[in-house]
Amino acid sequence: MTSETSFREKGRAVFLAALMVLSVFAMSAAFAGGAAAEDTDDFDEYYEDLDELSEEGVLVGQEIAIGGFDDADGAEIREGFADSDGDTVDTSSVETIEVDGENVDVVTFETDDLEDGDAYHVYVHGEYLNDEDELETNLEATFWASDDVIDVEFDDDSVELNDDSDEATTDLIVDTDREEVDVYVSGELGNESVDDDDLEAIFGDDLDADDNEVLIEGVDSDIEANFSDQSSGDYEFTVDVADTTAEDTAEITVGEAPEIDAQFSDSTYEQNVGDVAEFEIEHSGTDDLTVEMTDEEEFYNATIEIEGVENEDNVTVQYNTYLAGQDNGDDVVTVLDDEGDELAVEDVTVTEELDGDEGDTLDEGERLLHGDYELEVIPAIADDEGEFDEEETDAAVLLLEERSTGDMNTWALAGDEFDADDVELDDIEDSATSTDSVADEDLLVVGVEASGIYGYAFDDDGQWADEGDLNLTFEDTDEPRYGSADDFSLEEGDEVIVDEDENRFFVVVDATEDEMDVDETWDITFTVGDDNDYVDDDETADAQINIEEAYVELVGDQDEDDRFQIEADNESELTAETNLAPSTDGDFRLRTTSEVYTADAEVDGDGMLMTTFDLSEHEEGDEIRTLRVTAGEEPEHEAEGVFVSADDDTDKKDGFKIDADAPSEVNVDDDASLDVTVVNNNDEAGNATLEATVGDEEYTEELELDAGDSVTESFDFDTSEEAEIDWSVETGDDSDSGTLTVGDKEKANGENGENGANGENGENGANGENGENGANGDDANGADDSSADDDETVPGFGVAVAIVALLGAAMLALRRQN
Repeated sequence: MTSETSFREKGRAVFLAALMVLSVFAMSAAFAGGAAAEDTDDFDEYYEDLDELSEEGVLVGQEIAIGGFDDADGAEIREGFADSDGDTVDTSSVETIEVDGENVDVVTFETDDLEDGDAYHVYVHGEYLNDEDELETNLEATFWASDDVIDVEFDDDSVELNDDSDEATTDLIVDTDREEVDVYVSGELGNESVDDDDLEAIFGDDLDADDNEVLIEGVDSDIEANFSDQSSGDYEFTVDVADTTAEDTAEITVGEAPEIDAQFSDSTYEQNVGDVAEFEIEHSGTDDLTVEMTDEEEFYNATIEIEGVENEDNVTVQYNTYLAGQDNGDDVVTVLDDEGDELAVEDVTVTEELDGDEGDTLDEGERLLHGDYELEVIPAIADDEGEFDEEETDAAVLLLEERSTGDMNTWALAGDEFDADDVELDDIEDSATSTDSVADEDLLVVGVEASGIYGYAFDDDGQWADEGDLNLTFEDTDEPRYGSADDFSLEEGDEVIVDEDENRFFVVVDATEDEMDVDETWDITFTVGDDNDYVDDDETADAQINIEEAYVELVGDQDEDDRFQIEADNESELTAETNLAPSTDGDFRLRTTSEVYTADAEVDGDGMLMTTFDLSEHEEGDEIRTLRVTAGEEPEHEAEGVFVSADDDTDKKDGFKIDADAPSEVNVDDDASLDVTVVNNNDEAGNATLEATVGDEEYTEELELDAGDSVTESFDFDTSEEAEIDWSVETGDDSDSGTLTVGDKEKANGENGENGANGENGENGANGENGENGANGDDANGADDSSADDDETVPGFGVAVAIVALLGAAMLALRRQN
């Protein structure tokens, strides 16, 4: 903010200066009363007497006047309660003002130095008429001081500049406990003060600004702020209450005018005739859009005008190709904002033309044909003369393809987990199992693949609309001797699960209700009849479903007395099978002569229930009085059992076995790898995790193998230097480990043989010749490759050298004899 003195401060300074002058030149007359002010409007607050002051208190920062001082000489504001000897805060003489045409003697005070929440009292010099009309000398009256509070904020965090000033207009919300308040407003943009002209333009041309602040009087509601002619940027405004010390700040961002634009989210959109086509438009700088749609023959044209989209980032246009060209007006198009909420009907106008004739319709039995439809978007709507102030900014193509009827499939859902009326698409995709037989406690799900029906086959709530000669029927295959087979059909208002994106819909039927019974086989048929506007002959999709009685049975080894053999183990497994759908709840109960074991279970994708008990405290041959399993609501199987010893044969199930192969030693920089073959020796497909460690490297491989299948994985060793490299592999069922030694590939040299001894000197005899060096050894350690035994070897000599030495000695002896 600027540091310049405001006109508000200048005015107050002039007034205080006048009081000082009067105090100098008329001090003696002041206590007798003098005309220092005209009326109460010259003060921020006027109190008729001290009683009113005590009741209402003082807002810190106000200049106040107190009446009823006709017989007093002056007064002081002192700290604390009456009768306390507090410090003096301010002193006032008596002056005369006019109140309702009469002269009244008052004292005036400045309250800037008072503290919020503290008690003060007025000490009267002289006599004062109290509330009992009695003159009281040196009267003291207590009052409280409190800070004034004001909160301000803009209704919008930001506004945008454009040709429409409404877009750059918002409200400065003022929250105060006072009915009306005068405020000074100043502002900053960046590090610069908002000048007088801009303040008047923002908050009202009828206001007067001075020294970069504007006075707004009598504020009792929000203040309108218009930034349409201002610079963009981040503004901060300070609002000061004119008669107190209260102030607050509010911030707002003024954005640059966005470029006027509208773009399709894609260049090509595809849909089937009879369905609802959908395309998205991103736009900026405009509240209005127009979409022109024209077929490839330029026979059909639709103009879609969309108003009041405001600052939405995008809109989605849903175009019903079934209703198009049928004089259905605004029902042809639905527009959603970027929150997915539907725009009001009055904001969307659709005008259709056939061969240039507005309002003409297709003949009975005719629908919009498949083909290419050109789309253009204009970021404006036409005026009364049909003119646009903007041109088209983007184009796209809508490809309408012929519709089709596909296959029908059936699934089962757990009846104790799902209610037929509450099943959703996610439930079917996550939990339903494909089947051509459904237990009578389950839900039957029928799925139909079909396109080109979603513009009319279902209402807005996803219920069957029973329109367009579409039928879904269920018929018992058992033809009675008299009458016709039982059947029922999908009727108007029935719940349907629609998945238009995948061109399919689902119907859920409770197999325990309706007309289906156990051991019956039903034909299910979806028909697009020849009265449908899109087909010439009936199109069908069908399936057949069997209704079975739900059952559950214990499975496992039994002895000759049909008793189930249960292992006395800490993880003894119990198993049962059922025809109920996956996720159906079940439970096991095992009762011995002295104990009862229970456990919950759930049907898996293979129709099995499994659990384990800790039965290790029982002995082989102990009797199991009751072994029972239940599933769903009714199916139950009960049997007797007997404990058998736990099978310790680890080869009963070999599991995922390992065959690992790696060299034990190699030279530096030689290639070396650990080759691991994993074989699934189980009697069924399964998964395993292969974990391998080679030196400091760790590897994990997830394996999925059918029974008897194998896979080989290889892991390379780092042989760049001499090292001992440990390796290990395991699958959970098997493991192996070893060490690879990496050595120097250069062979060590053998030691040189010692020189032969010199011959003794004769009379003129020559020195004996030096013995030859020994040959290098052949192996890496430099060892001699001779095959002779140690006791036949002369250290430092070969055989030839030894012979030469012996001959030399013999000749020397012969010379000495001569």
